Parts: sequence; C-alpha cells; structure tokens
Amino acid sequence: MELRLGLVFSTTGSYAALGQSALAGALGAIETIGERNGDLITPVIADPGGDLAAYERVTRELLESGVRHIVGAITSWSRKEMIPLLERYGGLLWYPCPYEGFESNDHVVYLGASPNHHVIPAMDWIAAQGFRRAFLVGSNYVWGWETLRLARECLTARGVEVVGERHVPLGMISPSRIFEEIGDQNADCVIDSLIGPSNTSFLQGLAARNMAGAQPVQVVSFNQTEADLDEIGPAANGLLSAGSFFEPNASDMLRDVARRHAPNQRVSSFFATSFAAVEIISAAVRRAGTDDPSTVFRAAVETPVVTAMGAMPIDPVLRHTMLTPRLSIARNGSFEVVQCAEAPIAPDPYMTSQTAGFPGSNPVPRRELRVVK
Repeated sequence: MELRLGLVFSTTGSYAALGQSALAGALGAIETIGERNGDLITPVIADPGGDLAAYERVTRELLESGVRHIVGAITSWSRKEMIPLLERYGGLLWYPCPYEGFESNDHVVYLGASPNHHVIPAMDWIAAQGFRRAFLVGSNYVWGWETLRLARECLTARGVEVVGERHVPLGMISPSRIFEEIGDQNADCVIDSLIGPSNTSFLQGLAARNMAGAQPVQVVSFNQTEADLDEIGPAANGLLSAGSFFEPNASDMLRDVARRHAPNQRVSSFFATSFAAVEIISAAVRRAGTDDPSTVFRAAVETPVVTAMGAMPIDPVLRHTMLTPRLSIARNGSFEVVQCAEAPIAPDPYMTSQTAGFPGSNPVPRRELRVVK
C-alpha cells in the first residue's frame, strides 16, 4: 500500500544543520526502501524554520490532509507543540532525536537516546577521568534545563562539584562573560547542552580562550554530532560526545546514502535515526496492512526489524527504543568511539534504575520523579 509520510524538520533557522541531516536520512531511507522492497512511500515535507508557532500550523495541515505518521521535530519545544494536535487527530510522531526524558505519550515513539543513554555514561566518564569542578552551559529551553539538571544530580552523586551554570537563548551567540566565569571558577570540565549557533560560537570562543593561554577545560556534550561538526571546525577537537550512533558505526550502505542525500555528506545520529525510523514504519505498515497508527505501533513492537542502526526493540509501555550508548571524542573533524556498551540498553526515560551498561557504570540515586510540562 502507498504511505504518505510527513517529514517535519527545520531545515532553515537556528538549528538548520540538524534538521537538514535528519531530513536527508529520512529521504535516503525512502529511496533505499523503494529500491529494495518496492514500498511506495510519498514524503510530505514541511519546514517550520525553527519557529515554534509554525510547528503547530504545519502539523495541523499534515494531519488534516490525511497524513497519519510523522517523522520529525528536533527540539523538545517543537515536539511538545505537536503532541496536542497528534492527540486530537490520532496521528503518530516518530521522534528521532536524543532528548531529556521524563515523557511518554501514546502518540509518540521515542527513537532517540534517553538520558540513561547519554547523561549517565558521560558523567561516569568525567568522574573516572578525575575531573572535580564542572561548569554547566545549556540552551535556554527544556533540553538545556533538564539535561543540566540531571547532569548536576549525577555529578554531585559522583563527588564532582558544580561551580557554575549558565543558559543562552536559543539561537543566540554565547556571550564572552561565560568564558570569564569558567576561568574565575577554575572549572576543569564543561558540560555543553547548547545547540545551533550558540554551540558553535561557544566552542570556538572556548578554543580562542585556550589559544590565549587560559587553562584548558574538557568539554562534554550530550548532543554533538557530525551534523554540524564541520561548521565548528578545529574548535571541536578533544570534545567528548555521548550518543547512540556515530559515523564510525555506519555501514558502507549508510555512508553511500549520506554522500548522496546529506548536505555535508556525513552520517550523524540524526541522519541514522531518521533513516531507521522510516525502516521501522515501512516494515510495520507492510505487516499491518494498514497505516492505522495503533495497529502500526503494535506491529512495530511485536516484530522488531534490524535497521541501519541495528536492532532497536521498542518498549510497548514506555514507547522508547533500546539503544547502545557510546562515547566518542572529536579529532580532526571526525569522531572516534572510545567506549561502547556491550549490547543495547533498555530505555529509562524517568531515570529510575538503569546504568549506562559500561563496566563500572553506576545508577543515579533518585529522590523523586518530576513531571515535566
């Protein structure tokens, strides 16, 4: 059967590089699946341009036109704008990005890394390396707020002192006073949850500070990928990134698709997870014989497919996927994987008990759970 698939990614605006990479992965999968299986998937593309209000408009238009499945959204703000409409019209969002957790909705399938896939392994690494004074920097919206809140809890539990925290408005250039505060507080590592131009300017400013003779600091990110690594340039050297997929993990097939579809010809986790999302949807629709979202979701859960990212079983209750946590260090424009879990790890979006799956990884003590709205 023919499937009309909505693709909602901001390919313009403040985090365009991430949206372009994710869209390229989805379109590459549609082409590949069509050639491989003859499945007819018609992409219906919408670009909200990073405008929060536009997500509501384009999602409504897609759902009212009969689209029942959407792969898309980059930020948690945009996902949360889409959810009320998905609930009203009965649509299903396949969300391919790492996020801060503390959410589970019947109209979303969470394919990106949960906090136990990125926060815990990164914080374990910091403690193991002997860093003891951390400075936190994030974009001023839910991703930055919540990932840094979790980082603070993890670091404190591991005996690492948090000496400062600053948030930068989404899309704004990181102010120079942050670099001064990092130096004044004698931080030896920085947790970076910035995105877009804020992240690029921060890393380049930090590199310039180091070049001027300041004490170097280790930068750790939960969301740095190949999508905008070239744009950052040498300033990214030495950065440690936590995630579920990096370019060294990509097959020759996936690399070839990226060369033909991605603007920067790179495989990122955004690219790979969007590719995998289309693979899962296509296989589930074929088995279900319908595009009814509830039926398709059950088919995807009951018969997992091996995607370009490997096996990605979906938890039928939490609606999140099992993923393999990895740590990578940026060197000369590429990532080198330095630590990898032995097998895919169950999602733990509410951070109740899971560890990273690395030897010596520790669970984070939880005093309480919070509902994030």
